[in-house]
Amino acid sequence: MSKKKPSPLIILKIVRFLSDRFNISYFRYFRKNRWGVLAFTTTIIIVVIFVFALPSAKINPPFAKPSPTPSPLYQDFHLVIPALNIDAPVIADVDGANQAAYDKALEGGVAQLKGSAKPGEGSNIFIFGHSSFYWYKPGNYKEIFRNLDDLKQNDEVILWYNSKEYQYQVTSKQTVEPDQVDATLPTREEQVSLMTCVPPGTTLRRLIVVGKLEIGL
Repeated sequence: MSKKKPSPLIILKIVRFLSDRFNISYFRYFRKNRWGVLAFTTTIIIVVIFVFALPSAKINPPFAKPSPTPSPLYQDFHLVIPALNIDAPVIADVDGANQAAYDKALEGGVAQLKGSAKPGEGSNIFIFGHSSFYWYKPGNYKEIFRNLDDLKQNDEVILWYNSKEYQYQVTSKQTVEPDQVDATLPTREEQVSLMTCVPPGTTLRRLIVVGKLEIGL
């Protein structure tokens, strides 16, 4: 039920009551201090309106705004391994039989083997990178996989591809001879295979770390 607004008569009575309370003749005081009385009366009106009107006022909540869609962290092919603080571009379709081509690619990140799968294709994504390289050669990723063997079961490996995130969990590690190429072959389920030379500073053997697809966002 809406409440009636206070009439001017009520306001006048309130003013007269307050004036009599302080033993002041309202009309005599008004003649001498009309601006002060007007200001006082206006204040009383505002207070009364506020008291009577506020309970019946409807407060409309602001329109709910949808949460913005988060921007992808990376738009291009990218590798992130949180446990090793690895954050590197992935150079796609690198010919593993062409040393000049893969040496050049590894200057700018890690390399995805030409012919292996891309994220989201449901097979084996084979990625390789340096554990060490000549200090005088160009590139900022010459030791990017130096600590790859520190990865443990269930550690997370993240790939970004075409602005989409793919998360993998480490399931196995093995060390193989350089001529063993089974790790490059297609698989029935999506996985990422990371390879580097071990021990660091040599090309004696190859470390293979495999992660199975956990989620594709």
